[in-house]
Amino acid sequence: MDTPLAPGPEFDRIRALVRAASAIAPAAPGGGPGDDAAVVDVPPGERLVVSTDLSIEGVHFERAWLRWETIGYRAVTAALSDLAAMAARPLGVLLSIALPPELDTAVLESIAAGAGRSLAAAGAPLLGGDLSRSPGPVVLDAAVLGSAGRPVGRRGAVPGDEVWVTGELGGAALAVRDWQQSLEPDPRARRAFERPRARLEESRWLAEEVRPSALIDLSDGLAGDAAQLAAASGVRVDIDLDAVPLAAPLEEYSDRGAALRLALTGGEDYELLVTGAPGRLGTARRAFEDRHGVRLTRIGRVEEGRGVGWRRGGDAIALALAAFDHFAETE
Repeated sequence: MDTPLAPGPEFDRIRALVRAASAIAPAAPGGGPGDDAAVVDVPPGERLVVSTDLSIEGVHFERAWLRWETIGYRAVTAALSDLAAMAARPLGVLLSIALPPELDTAVLESIAAGAGRSLAAAGAPLLGGDLSRSPGPVVLDAAVLGSAGRPVGRRGAVPGDEVWVTGELGGAALAVRDWQQSLEPDPRARRAFERPRARLEESRWLAEEVRPSALIDLSDGLAGDAAQLAAASGVRVDIDLDAVPLAAPLEEYSDRGAALRLALTGGEDYELLVTGAPGRLGTARRAFEDRHGVRLTRIGRVEEGRGVGWRRGGDAIALALAAFDHFAETE
């Protein structure tokens, strides 16, 4: 069914956007977009979890790197990963897009189709959003709504907890580095950047089966996001560099130090960093990997103190790492 809007060029584009996304994504309750606001039911006994994520041309992506469909997919997946970071179940997404006038409806439909594929993978409907003309870059803003009976945040890690991570790290960062150097990325690295996964099912399984003490998704790199978890919990996170699981193209590097730096600081992995009581995650590791087909690796320990500590060969080492910061160059 078409979105019930009056005639006009803007509303024709909105109808095209909704058709392209909704052809792939699950149906929205109550008929989907068309009113001024969406009405969403939260399951009894659960709490609403809300987040928003911007994707801006020239900051998060370049047209030369990606197809428009991929840009739409990544924008929604990045936002959904924030729900995974709280062990929340997605209820729906509001997607707002600003396009310069030279980009036609076909571009908008491609972006929406990519968004729809991300929504379909998450089992979440498109609830609405906004469309505007941009005087410059393409801008996508995805607001996600979810629910959780027991949201898991960054604040619960305590000394003695173990530190674990899902998947492998650094593939997306390697692709970005290659593009920035006018190189064609390794196909495995390109796929890591183009098709990240929000670990929604994985985080909910961990919340139910392991009851982790703290959880965060890795969007800005392991070094930066571990520091965020440490700051929120008031602890120090010690990471064993020898244990950090690298993406396959980085495992093939002759210079492991350079590979590690990409994995620690590059970001865009959207894996989960999780802490829990000693033995709890280790006991569940095989069941987790069998169920989800994703590695779960112990990479450190929570200690008294502040910040992030680094170890190699069992010894503490000094390592100066700068996480991604949107305003680092201007401060």
